[in-house]
Amino acid sequence: MKMPKGFQPIGNGGEAPKEDKLLQDAADRWSRAHQGGDGVIEPPEPEIVPEEEEVAGKGAGQPPKGKGVRRLAILLGGVLLVLFLIGLIPRFFNQIALHKAMLAGEKIAVSVISPEKPKPVSDLLLPGTARGYYETPIWARVNGYIKNWWVDIGERVREGQLMAEITAPDIDKSVEAFEGALHSSEANLVIARITLDRWKGLILTRAVSQQALDEKQAMYDAALARVNAARGQLQHYEELKSFEKIVAPFSGIVTARNIDVGTLVSLGSDKAVHELYRVAVNDLMRVYVAVPQNYVPQIQLGTWADVTASELPGVVYHGLVVRTAQAVDPLSRTLLTEVDVGNPDQKIVVNMYVDVIFHLPTVSTLLVVPVNAVVYRSDGNFLVTVDKQSKVHYRKVDLGHDLGNQMEITAGLQPDERVILNPPESLEEGEAVIVAADLTKSAEGKSKKEGGQKHGKR
Repeated sequence: MKMPKGFQPIGNGGEAPKEDKLLQDAADRWSRAHQGGDGVIEPPEPEIVPEEEEVAGKGAGQPPKGKGVRRLAILLGGVLLVLFLIGLIPRFFNQIALHKAMLAGEKIAVSVISPEKPKPVSDLLLPGTARGYYETPIWARVNGYIKNWWVDIGERVREGQLMAEITAPDIDKSVEAFEGALHSSEANLVIARITLDRWKGLILTRAVSQQALDEKQAMYDAALARVNAARGQLQHYEELKSFEKIVAPFSGIVTARNIDVGTLVSLGSDKAVHELYRVAVNDLMRVYVAVPQNYVPQIQLGTWADVTASELPGVVYHGLVVRTAQAVDPLSRTLLTEVDVGNPDQKIVVNMYVDVIFHLPTVSTLLVVPVNAVVYRSDGNFLVTVDKQSKVHYRKVDLGHDLGNQMEITAGLQPDERVILNPPESLEEGEAVIVAADLTKSAEGKSKKEGGQKHGKR
């Protein structure tokens, strides 16, 4: 029996694949079912299923093996490409940065800042000494010993108040002696007056001569002069005797006492003689300040000044500039200036070291730069500026007041110029530099930020 075309067995005695075995079994069953017939009925040829559909039919829901391998290869290639780019890109940027650094290494990097306008009023802080508005030492006017004293340091006294008493025996004896001399002279004057009156009566009767009357007149005048002299000497010693009592010259506070009971005191006020007391007025203080010569034109009488002390934190006294010496000290080149300040609470004590803040008006044409931007040379003072092409230029300037961290520039600089901070000595005119930092912008941003914070706090 002729086998159908699609059911031909596989030769060569080899083991057929699984699909061929299935075809062979189907052909055998068909052959047994149609044995005995005259004709041969050809079974229908099996439909040829494409390989992809066959594979899909065999394993529904399972991806083809070739497709999975392809996807895995693509994914692996993408990962390798990403890793390659991750390693390549930083090297690319590093090479660019290195190239820029090599180019920049040939130039000097500098920091610049723009000059600022000073405040309309600048504060000048100077040290001063607080003195009592009235302050005087008290000396002895007679020689003697201290008999007693009644006031001590720190006590307030009134004008004319008795403070101490001196025993001066020689003054007392002199007063007694001149009192006796005055009495004797007054007695002689009485006799001379009586004699003169009698002789004036006798001259009317021509009993005596005019010469004798003139002599009596002269004797009377001499007696009167002796009386006046004795009275004057007595008054002198009485005045000296009054100096045995030490009284306060004005109302104030006792700042010093250098005596005790039995202390020998001497007349005078030289260096070898010790003062008895020192009295000062501390309700109103005189603060003396030595103002440097370059600030003298700005010190105006009648302007206000603030007085502070480190011992009194947060306390500010308002004083008034009342007078100056109108002469500069030739040694210190300073002007002695007096500022009167009220001291109602008496926290400022006599001879206290204080700080005086003068509020001085500034000139509108001035500019201010940091002190580390100024270059001092033998041929003048300079500032190093950078133009728009980043080239260096030396500007000769005139300096004003030294404000500590800043320096005033009176001439030679424009407000829109950029000034180099800490300029290296190797910089030359026209040399190209790199502006590494513009501190003007950061300073402006900081000031705006601080201003906004302060405004928000308010």
